[in-house]
Amino acid sequence: MKEAVEYGINIFCKDVLDLKPDLATTLGSNFYGASILIYENNTELNWILLFQKDTLKKVAQILLLEDNLGEEDNIDLLKEVSNQIIGIAKIKLEERNRNTTYKLGIPKFLGHISAPIPFKLENKLLYKIKNRTFLIAQKTQDRQSKKQEEKNESRR
Repeated sequence: MKEAVEYGINIFCKDVLDLKPDLATTLGSNFYGASILIYENNTELNWILLFQKDTLKKVAQILLLEDNLGEEDNIDLLKEVSNQIIGIAKIKLEERNRNTTYKLGIPKFLGHISAPIPFKLENKLLYKIKNRTFLIAQKTQDRQSKKQEEKNESRR
């Protein structure tokens, strides 16, 4: 799965943005966060995408020819980028594993997230484009946290 997401990052950055993604060593702080689920048969895998505002600004300049997006537009852009990257990964997985069923969830905005990241993450992919950082990782969740999250969702 991680390799498919790496593939999605590379295709999105190179083919859509015409930028080379470089591995990053430092995370930075203050991110816009989104999550998107990918279902592998009946297994739910939650991917978290964290983009700094400057990273989203660079993406907006390329895709939308805009320099200063408003808050709602930044949120929409983040969700669309999430959908694109994980969607490309899904297609790669389908090509590789023809006997497995994959479905893509709808991206959700997680809010503004500051370091230290408040999630337990694995399969971390830390990149930068034009010296602007983003992190994509799989969120791990124990049974207790899952129940609490479902309880919070039902209250909304």
